[in-house]
Amino acid sequence: MDANPQLAANEQLERSLFHKISWRLMPLLLLGYFISFLDRANVGVLYTPLTKALGLTPSGFGLAAGLFYIGYLVFEIPSNIAITKYGARIWLGRILITWGLVTVALAASQGAKSFYVLRILLGIAEAGFYPGVLFYLTLWYPKHSLHRAYSIFEVCVPIALAVGSIVTSALLLLDGAWGFAGWQWVFVLEGLPAVVLGFYMFKFMPARPQEARWLTADEAKYINQQVAVPVERHESETTLLLKVAKHGLSWVFAALYFSFVIAFWSVTYFLPKIVQERFHVGTIDAGLISAVPWIAAVVVILIVSRTSTRTGNRRWHMFVLLCAAGFGLFLSAYVQSPVIALLGLCLGAAGMQGAVPLFWTMPSLVFRGAMTAIALAMVNSLGNLSGLAGPWILGLLTELTGNSRAGLYVMSGFFFSALLAFVVSTTITRKHERHQPPQTGRVLGAS
Repeated sequence: MDANPQLAANEQLERSLFHKISWRLMPLLLLGYFISFLDRANVGVLYTPLTKALGLTPSGFGLAAGLFYIGYLVFEIPSNIAITKYGARIWLGRILITWGLVTVALAASQGAKSFYVLRILLGIAEAGFYPGVLFYLTLWYPKHSLHRAYSIFEVCVPIALAVGSIVTSALLLLDGAWGFAGWQWVFVLEGLPAVVLGFYMFKFMPARPQEARWLTADEAKYINQQVAVPVERHESETTLLLKVAKHGLSWVFAALYFSFVIAFWSVTYFLPKIVQERFHVGTIDAGLISAVPWIAAVVVILIVSRTSTRTGNRRWHMFVLLCAAGFGLFLSAYVQSPVIALLGLCLGAAGMQGAVPLFWTMPSLVFRGAMTAIALAMVNSLGNLSGLAGPWILGLLTELTGNSRAGLYVMSGFFFSALLAFVVSTTITRKHERHQPPQTGRVLGAS
């Protein structure tokens, strides 16, 4: 009974810190993530003008979309090693500035080859941002609240895709202004914000709690005592990388993530084309309609964040969401009605996006210290090879069959991984619970 006042005080402090950290850091990180998805996925809305201007076939467009992930794969792990060495403020700022400049350069593409090269350079420039932010969050939020923090972060993806579809469609109306095509205006006006935000982040974002002027010394100390990842590193980057590579679960996570997001990337880049095919509308209208599935995903992520936090059961949430995503894509390929097909795409987008933040809690339970940054980078980079494979497969099947149905059938099949994800999540969760002391208070951020 004597401990109750102290427990109550800790619970109040943790709730206060969760909201303080989230309000101070999340807007900056969310804006950066918003811009990253805007800059990598805007080519989907630009499908028609780009294929005409640069002479791209459907499979060539899919290849161009996917080549982003070649540079992304090669530089992802080195980038996340760098963030542990130089700190988030310097490294994340650098990433934003360089990818913004490459996005602007895409406006100067003269043909397929130059577009391919710039897409690879964009992947190199952006490599490390997403896993870098995931690692950065582990320095501020304890393990038991990481899922909620990740969910806040992940909800930005469908928002970026929804708003990005509308914004990119609107910018196409600038076609011909000052002698530039609409797609060129898109790359310039959507690339410059990344440069500006990068300089701002470089100057003002704290790398660790002790650098945050808006935290007291006691608050920073408390956070450092509770966080999932210790800041200190006692081994070389090569040693840590070898440890991660030798860990069998690293490859299991990478395979799972590949199967999670191959359909996501395929749909992301081809959704406006699919909408045009089903609804028989123009480029701008297709971009506007393409926002609908991502709006559905926002709603589902917010609901799942609360229900999984309240119940503490994440594996069943993940299993149901992945099954729903597979069914939704199958439905969208099978039916003739464009409205029902759009509902299927909504179910697919919501299921895919709702499962991602649940997935990322698993590597964070397995790895410790600087290994977390390297493991997250490895899983993200290998898994995101699906961003190369998926759009190319969907584009090739569209080119061979004349429509997107065959490609959507193939993508729906990848959600067989739902069962494997459930088994892996159950095993990891039970093992983690056996090694943790009983929780005597409420978790940080729980409602």
